[in-house]
Formats: sequence, C-alpha cells, structure tokens
Amino acid sequence: MIQKRRGFTLIELLVVIAIIAILAAILFPVFAQAKMAAKKTQVLSNVKQMGLAQLMYAADNDDLFSPIANFQDGWNLWSFVSLVEPYVKNFGIFMDPLGPAKPTDNPFVLNSQFAMPPRRAAVASCPGETDLTGCAMGAYNSAALTLTGGVPAGRDGVAGANKSLSGGWHHYIVDRYNGGVPSLSQSQISRVAETLLVTQANHFDMLWGSRSLTPDRAYRHWADAPFNLYGDMNMTCGPAARVNASGTKAGIWPTSVIDMTQFPEGMNVGVYADGHAVVRQWREMHSKFVDGPGGTKYIAYAAPLY
Repeated sequence: MIQKRRGFTLIELLVVIAIIAILAAILFPVFAQAKMAAKKTQVLSNVKQMGLAQLMYAADNDDLFSPIANFQDGWNLWSFVSLVEPYVKNFGIFMDPLGPAKPTDNPFVLNSQFAMPPRRAAVASCPGETDLTGCAMGAYNSAALTLTGGVPAGRDGVAGANKSLSGGWHHYIVDRYNGGVPSLSQSQISRVAETLLVTQANHFDMLWGSRSLTPDRAYRHWADAPFNLYGDMNMTCGPAARVNASGTKAGIWPTSVIDMTQFPEGMNVGVYADGHAVVRQWREMHSKFVDGPGGTKYIAYAAPLY
C-alpha cells in the first residue's frame, strides 16, 4: 500500500512564519545592542591605545604630552594623531567605529574623530584665566547655563601648540594659536584621573580655539563633506556623544541650528591624564566643577591646573 505524504497546510505555514517574525522582532534589537556593545568596546580599546601612546610620547619628550598640533608654513599641519602614530603604528586606531567616516574618505578624517583639549595659553583669542569671554574656552552660551545650574564655566586643556611661520597668508586654524606653548606633563596636572587627555570629538581641537564659538554650540569645520563628517549638519564643539545616540541626541544638528536647545544625551569615550579610559554620559561630564583663579569656576575635565 502506498502511503501519501502529507504537506503543510496554509494555516501551519502562516503559524511558522508568524513565530519566525516574532522571534526576529525580539532578537533584532538584541543584535543591534550587541553590535553597539562591540563597537563601544572597540572604541574604548582604541582610546586606551591613544592614552598609552601619549604616555610613551611623553617619556621621550621631557615628560610632556604631545602638542595638539605642530604648525608649519602655509597649510601644513601635523596634528597630535600624526605625532603619536609611531607609538601605535596603526592609523586605524584613530578611526571611530561609531562615526560615519572611512579611511578612504579623506586624510583629514584622521583629524576629525578624536581631540585633545588645548591649553588656554596656546589659544590666541583667550584673554586670560579669569576672563571667560572672547574665546570658545570661555563661558557656556546662555542656553547651556540651564545645564550647569547657571554657573558660567571656563575650560583649560593639556595640549600646547608649536607654530613656525615665516609670513604670508596662512590657514586660519594656525592663526587661532600662540606658538611655543608646551603641553603639560602628568606632574603639572592637579587631578590626573579627572583631566581629559584624548576624547571622541568632531575636530582635533573641538573648535575651542575659535574666536566666535562656545563649547556648547553646534558648528561644522567646513561645508566640504570630507571635513564635515555628518554632511550638511552642525556638531557640538566639544567632546562628542556618539555612544548609544544619534542625531540631536548625539549633538548633531541641522546647519540652521547653532545654539542647541537640547543637549546631547549620548555617551562619550575618553582617556584621562593618568592613562585610564572610560565611557561617560555627556551630561555627567558637564556637571562637575572646580574652583579656578579668582573664584572662577572651571569644568572639572578641562581644568588641569586647578
């Protein structure tokens, strides 16, 4: 007797498809979270390597961390990325897996994903330690005062600048800096575990050298896409917030917005002057202050001397 094989009924097929769809709906967010966790681990490892490279650089250079940039005539600029690369021997370390850039985009992208906070003394537009006006390392903009509880907070950094110019027209970034200002050493920094050394950012100096910006504003370096990693968008001038966030929650705004009305809700990866790397909420980074000269408040991660 020949036994007939029974196939699936339409109802059974639909039930199986529904079960697969439910499992996919449950698992896809888990996969996305796992992917983000892997990228977070990768960028944390990369930033740790940058911190170790800075420590090795300092060991070879009178205990001083690298300058933020070594300017030369015309458009020549060697950023801290180029200065410490021999200690990691891998430019891929400076590519942020949470960012949109690829190594093939433009060589400048290596200068556009991580930053060193510059020293006030190295920034030509900063009037002084107690004067928080006139440069991007000065007070928060008025909207950001709601974030700090109404406290105008100054900033300082660890990175100096070398500048060798012989006259003529020069790249405007060069003109924002005083030459011959050395970086700090670990022994000069009051709170090495709280002082930011290298951080996720959108420009190698976070645009803190600008005369017209404040750290909480949104701006882009140039309109050219290789220099502006997010296309026709403005980005927060300061530590980035690319972990677990995108768009406005990461501090990325349309070019029509400069003074942000909503502050980043994402997290930042940075390495501190003692060499430890950590992932922190952007808002947490901006909630702790120390007393600077003359009773001036400085944000703690950018107050190496106080």
